[in-house]
Amino acid sequence: MLAIRIYSFFLIEVTNALSHLGSVGMVHANLKPGNIMVVNRHESPVKVRLIDFGFACPASAVNPSDCVGTVGYSAPEVMLGLPYNETSDMWSLGLVAVELATGVPLYPVENEYDYLKFIIETRGQPPDHVLDSGVYTDDYFIENNYIQQRWTFKTEEQFQRGPEDDQSLFVRQIKEMLALDAHQRIIPSETMMKTMQKKMMMMMTTMTGET
Repeated sequence: MLAIRIYSFFLIEVTNALSHLGSVGMVHANLKPGNIMVVNRHESPVKVRLIDFGFACPASAVNPSDCVGTVGYSAPEVMLGLPYNETSDMWSLGLVAVELATGVPLYPVENEYDYLKFIIETRGQPPDHVLDSGVYTDDYFIENNYIQQRWTFKTEEQFQRGPEDDQSLFVRQIKEMLALDAHQRIIPSETMMKTMQKKMMMMMTTMTGET
């Protein structure tokens, strides 16, 4: 753990570095303790540098499907395959700050599932309208249009089974179209319809191949 004075100076230095990156439209995308280097440590004041820009990219060129960052420090939007920007670096800095202050990581995990589970338990679940756009939302959540909060975080057993298979998804979507309560019936949004069309085509191809 660091003394408060050194701790505050350290955070200011890293924040300034992120500010400079943001001023040129760049995202570091892999901020963690191992990528923060102290230089001139025997001089006063010491200097702090960000290193390892292997995942850095312009915010305007972010590809949500890219797997970037480090488990335990990446922002939720990065884990879920959502668009991200310099605010994602601030999430990572928040976790670094906790680790500096306490001496231990806030989320001591080794895999994506446990990391998201910890986040939901401590910070709450992202709202449905956010999860709707995630490239990897289906990997960690199950959608159910019959309940108020449509997305439910998978149990460990459900996660280990992997994504929903095509037949199960097809059956579920048909049930959602035939819901008796019109308010619970799915609507023909562009994203949903594209997913349904893709799955239906895959089902038809499979059925044709079997006959």
